[in-house]
Amino acid sequence: MASKNDNAMQARALAQQQVAKKERKSTIIIVVASVLGIALFAALIYFITDNSKVPALDADGAVVPAGSDATGGIPVGPTGIVGVDVPTDVPRVDIYEDFMCPACGKFEEINSVDLNELREASKISVYYHPITILDRYSNGTEFSTRAVNAVATVADRAPESFHPYVEVLYANQPAENTDGLTDEQLADFAVSVGVSQGVADQIVDGDFRKWALGATDQASQDGMQGTPTVMVDGEILDQNDVSYFTPGVLRNYLDSL
Repeated sequence: MASKNDNAMQARALAQQQVAKKERKSTIIIVVASVLGIALFAALIYFITDNSKVPALDADGAVVPAGSDATGGIPVGPTGIVGVDVPTDVPRVDIYEDFMCPACGKFEEINSVDLNELREASKISVYYHPITILDRYSNGTEFSTRAVNAVATVADRAPESFHPYVEVLYANQPAENTDGLTDEQLADFAVSVGVSQGVADQIVDGDFRKWALGATDQASQDGMQGTPTVMVDGEILDQNDVSYFTPGVLRNYLDSL
């Protein structure tokens, strides 16, 4: 017959075994939870990183217009020629517009002279972002995309005529819910501002259509939520602070920088 001491020793041993067993289970749970936590964290980081990626503007064989940058901006300096003598020590003004957007036409009407004067005086550099968010308002002709392709063609192959071409397209802007301009009309307007017929004839080829879509995606990633949008040194202007549509307000703001 076991003594009281033997019974006590057995009880302690059993208790110790149970404690040890519980500790092993806790350790396993903690390790598993830690591993799962790390895995979930890694997955979250991958998700965020992966979903923040924007296809390069030259992805899928897209042709990038000469002089444009990684944001899809087409820079114009004091000479008015794409990519030539664009100053980097002055405020950078990025303008996001769609050629089918009536508010963009109004923006150009109100601000183009002021922006030209500041740019020509080397007080600002201007980066134009022609984008394609209003194709749905051109009766299936994809006018916005075709217009961006047209100005990108001119920027690439007749860079001295890019800025006058942008201006003439806004001066002859079609209304929303129309077919927009035909490719032939886009070519004719290019010739009217000095583009050679040979270059104008290349507009119909659509070489820059893929770039137009990529540049539009990039604009959205960079914060553009509608047109027109003005960004100065990487910060989108709030129209409550700087109205785009009150004559002189945008110029006064840029003059104050």
